[in-house]
Amino acid sequence: MNPATEAGNRLSKTTLSCDDKRINLYVVSVSKFLLLYGLTAGGYMVYWSYRNWASYKAVTGVQITPVMRAALWPFFILPLFEVVQNGLDRTERCYFWQPETRGLLIMLLVMFSVLVSTLFTRPSDAVYVLFTNAVLIAGCCAMLVAAQRAINMLAGDPQGSVNKALSYANFAWMVAGTLLMAIVAYMECTIQG
Repeated sequence: MNPATEAGNRLSKTTLSCDDKRINLYVVSVSKFLLLYGLTAGGYMVYWSYRNWASYKAVTGVQITPVMRAALWPFFILPLFEVVQNGLDRTERCYFWQPETRGLLIMLLVMFSVLVSTLFTRPSDAVYVLFTNAVLIAGCCAMLVAAQRAINMLAGDPQGSVNKALSYANFAWMVAGTLLMAIVAYMECTIQG
């Protein structure tokens, strides 16, 4: 691997003690990821994170709690990205995605979203909060697409073709997410009106 590329991808100088060559995390096509992420207003991240950590635990036997890591996914995004990058380095698959910068930006966007929702609570702020959160959700999504591509590359399936079809459960979550977003938007508009 090119040293300049490796330097741009390294999260730390340490590597994990397990054999990351065996790790296949949660492979999903980017188009499916975008649909599920967008139509659940980012709620898909809990499931996405759970599946990645559960796969990691199954392969390595590391004593972690995937459910906790999924529920608190923004706090575990950097370690997950480190697992992905270590795997890419060990398999000598080159994919430049700047995981540390990307992970820190995701954490910052999530924290900013929480702050906006917490600080702007007057009814007149509702449209501002909805718009700001929509922009922040889109920003996180843009950051996460490259991460999903890196995970797919690690698994040797750059297109995520093994998981590109939408299931009935996927449709159910997308409908539920869309309805929830519509209800929240309606309630916010009603409060203002």
